[in-house]
Amino acid sequence: MYLAKDYTHLYDSAGVQSRCRIRLYLPYEDTDAAVVICSELPDNPGASVKDTAEQIAAEIIVGFRLPAPPVWIEHHPPQSTSNQDEKFELLVFAHYNIQKVFRRGSFLRKEIGPPTRKPLDRKIVEMLVRHHV
Repeated sequence: MYLAKDYTHLYDSAGVQSRCRIRLYLPYEDTDAAVVICSELPDNPGASVKDTAEQIAAEIIVGFRLPAPPVWIEHHPPQSTSNQDEKFELLVFAHYNIQKVFRRGSFLRKEIGPPTRKPLDRKIVEMLVRHHV
């Protein structure tokens, strides 16, 4: 895996500009899946990444033209959790079909299926991407 992108992703949630950190790791082999680490930012003025995971994932899949569903990891650093413990979760979405849906006040946005979440720890995430996170 190599870190292909590390940037602040802007997304609109019910008319409020929100932001998160996206780290996109791409595989050296075409047979492996990309890994996305989506981190909540402590100064995010809008909806949390937890509440908009389906939207953010759809935007990343479309925006980077990922050929297969990525491994999606949600990250909540201590600064975004009132200095509680850092948290990582693996998200598995019900489906990866990009759909346009109306949400909150008739805003049209792209989404994939709702996620199920499984806790991870930093060590597992770093082994997965083969990098310090």
